Amino acid sequence: MKRLLFVYGTLMQGQPLEGYLAALSPRPARTKGHLFRLPAGYPALAPHESGDWVQGELVSLPSLARLTVLDMVEGVDKGLFSRRKIPVDFQGQSHHVWAYVMTRSKIEAIGGRPIPSGDWRKVSFSSPLH
Repeated sequence: MKRLLFVYGTLMQGQPLEGYLAALSPRPARTKGHLFRLPAGYPALAPHESGDWVQGELVSLPSLARLTVLDMVEGVDKGLFSRRKIPVDFQGQSHHVWAYVMTRSKIEAIGGRPIPSGDWRKVSFSSPLH
């Protein structure tokens, strides 16, 4: 059985960690929440039903083993991100799929800055965080 995963940052196609999802045919998707740029240079999603649209990609993972590897990459065991199911809009239908997320309070505590567009690809890396 395939597992669905929503990615919105460095795991998307064309981003630094895309190799972890190579050959899995990502499809455009979105979710409601708040997207932040963390001082370490990657994004964090705080899902929230009354938030703005956050753009990303939906991928079908061939096995649970891939999620185990991604849990390590995303620092789940170290308490950085948590993996949980969130509602994602794909082709006009809502699906509950896995995503790596943080609480808004944690994001703010580590100095995350809002990404108003909700689209990691539109972030200007030349602009300062402060």
